[in-house]
Amino acid sequence: MWEDAVEIRETFTNRNEWIDYLDKNSILYSQESIEALGKQIIANGAEEPLTGFAAGASDLIDLNGNWREGLVFHGINSRTRAVMLEIADAIDATDRYNPRIYAAEGLTAFALRMRGIFPRFIGSEYTEEAPKREWLFPIPFEDLQNLSYPENIFDLVSTNEVLEHVPSIDVAMSEIFRVLKPGAWHIGTCPFAFMSEESIVRAKMSNGQIKHLMEPEYHGNPMSENGSLVFEIPGWNILQRLRSIGFSKALMRFIVSARYGCLSTDITGIFVLCCQK
Repeated sequence: MWEDAVEIRETFTNRNEWIDYLDKNSILYSQESIEALGKQIIANGAEEPLTGFAAGASDLIDLNGNWREGLVFHGINSRTRAVMLEIADAIDATDRYNPRIYAAEGLTAFALRMRGIFPRFIGSEYTEEAPKREWLFPIPFEDLQNLSYPENIFDLVSTNEVLEHVPSIDVAMSEIFRVLKPGAWHIGTCPFAFMSEESIVRAKMSNGQIKHLMEPEYHGNPMSENGSLVFEIPGWNILQRLRSIGFSKALMRFIVSARYGCLSTDITGIFVLCCQK
């Protein structure tokens, strides 16, 4: 069982490093330990990175044991706090007026938090329906595979639970690489096949048509009642693909935090995809 204060932030650059770590830390798979830590976080409360907002005892909402999406405080869940923790390391939050930050979300609690912290934050949404684009205004419409922004403009780009829905992760990440300044970071999450070297490709786009390779899977989308189709769940090979695009660093950060309320479900920690131009 865990000690009282559990703080894990490990860095992995390939699957072999992860498997070696997992072999030495079997507790990461223990559902009993995950449940115990979740209850401990709810009982003690947690701190929100970047803002310092404090969730008191029992302020965190439990989503029936879905710890990755649960432990919600004012709209921010466990997974999002892990992203905010990494952003806090990458961006000097005391210099709030200078960083240019882009996120592929404009309607979420994360976007509202970032907009409240960083005046030069911009978040976008995506929809193919013209009436919804008009409704979105002044929130911009952006296609991650064809961003409208100039080269070398952003100090940080964040994509959270978005990459799995674009037809080509490689094209989207090439665009993110293009708009990042040299030395700047992409930080975000997506569903991750953490035991697999290869990605799980569920659908492809061919000649403008969707070709389903597996039973269609959809995730929630604030811009569509039908949700968003999942094209690919990345495996560890995503890191080498990002290096091939040109990123100088590509890694997975594995985060478990009692202090910040970061916990996952199938495995204890949350994987945050981090890559630096």
